[in-house]
Amino acid sequence: MGKGIMRDGLLAALGRVEAAFKLRYMGIGLVWAWLYGTYTTSAVFPDRQGQSINADESWLASAVAVVLTFFVGGLLLSRTTAAEGRLDRLSAVAALLLSVGTVASAFGGNAVVLFWGGGTLTGIGYALLSMLWAQALVALDVEELEVAVPLASLLIVPCVVLFPFLEGAVGVAAAAALPLLSGGLLLLCRHDGNIREGATRSGERSARGCESRWTNAADDGRGSAVVARGWGTYLGRVAGVLAVLYVAIGWQAALAGMSDGVHALVGVDVAMLMASLASVALGVAIVFFSKKVSFSGLFRWAVPFTVVTLVLRGVSGLWAGFVGNAVGDTLDSLVQVLVYLLVITLAKQGKVSAPLGVGLLNGAVQLGVLLGNLGGALCLEPMVGLSPSLAAAALICLVALSGIVMPQREPVDGEPALVGADALERSLLEGCRRLQERSGLSDRETEIAFLIARGYSRPYIREKLFISKNTVATHIRHIYGKLAIHSKEELIDLVSEAAKE
Repeated sequence: MGKGIMRDGLLAALGRVEAAFKLRYMGIGLVWAWLYGTYTTSAVFPDRQGQSINADESWLASAVAVVLTFFVGGLLLSRTTAAEGRLDRLSAVAALLLSVGTVASAFGGNAVVLFWGGGTLTGIGYALLSMLWAQALVALDVEELEVAVPLASLLIVPCVVLFPFLEGAVGVAAAAALPLLSGGLLLLCRHDGNIREGATRSGERSARGCESRWTNAADDGRGSAVVARGWGTYLGRVAGVLAVLYVAIGWQAALAGMSDGVHALVGVDVAMLMASLASVALGVAIVFFSKKVSFSGLFRWAVPFTVVTLVLRGVSGLWAGFVGNAVGDTLDSLVQVLVYLLVITLAKQGKVSAPLGVGLLNGAVQLGVLLGNLGGALCLEPMVGLSPSLAAAALICLVALSGIVMPQREPVDGEPALVGADALERSLLEGCRRLQERSGLSDRETEIAFLIARGYSRPYIREKLFISKNTVATHIRHIYGKLAIHSKEELIDLVSEAAKE
């Protein structure tokens, strides 16, 4: 009896924790953990010589397959309106491809078909699973998203500690199990009771209560397009910057040894362990302190991080190699987290479909890794004769140039207009405009005042106006100060009175 009560209490506590932190949505972290764990255990790639992905004959097939699947698959998934059962089957297939491909790569032996086939399967499975997770994550509220995605990086930590010691069939089984677990959690998320109709379809806004009547030039009258007007060029520039950064990272990884001095000394990849923990803290901090959830706001640190990594990996010594790996691994982990946060926020705004955004940006990342690894491998060829220091200097210049062309602002959608508004909304809007003239509210403050008066929550305002939690709080504080009020109720009363004048 007592054991049953204790068990029920424990399950109830776990349920509350899962509901608060959306633990099942952290399953995307198992995909990232697979990427690290597979290349860490000697069971899958026993002939691996360095930190680059070119571990054996299967790496090229995997690298090419993942790039093509991200680019082509993202476009196809963004245009599909497949039934829920079909998407469930696709999720299961993606997890199975990644798992089977891992086993084929490990036990291929001298069979070239298995090596290349295994690499191809892992590339396709990894890309599909990543994009399908993006669709599922759109269902989360902004606050839930900003907790679940950064915390997903913590799932890499057990891989850092355990996978180097897993050998033979045990190591292969552990690596192959990660995508299966991720796929199972993905199916749970897809059937979550909080996912409303249409939330798992690419490019659609999640339905959480009333929709605002504010619209802009990017809307086409049928919901969200695959890419809203003006955002295609913006995302293309973002993808270009990420590709350049990862060319530099991949190039240096191809030249580096398998482990830094500290890793070799203690037997644990301390740099990656620190990077996983740091990416969680930095991810949350960057999102919280950014004025807008934008590329320039989230990724402004990426260029100096990459330059520091290039410099440190060119310096000999125990600590230089360790710090270089720690900075580079932190960069890599943070980019994965922030790409999802950026794309899913855009998807919730109707700017781009989630699978297309993740496919474009992650495809650019993987393309950069591929080109960087190929370029770094060429430096090792005696016939090429390219100096590593000269190549590093050229890469630093290229990365610095990418910082110059990095998009600093988002496309302007045009001044918001009230379309199809009812009498109450027109009245509240007129009241807000009168308060603006009387109290000196800015255009953005007037817009937020209207949304508050209309009854929308702060999370909804964040998603609608594409701004961070900190920025919303700052605007509301300024509104209250200019109007000499202290609460939402006072604001509603003030707007209503102004509307009657």
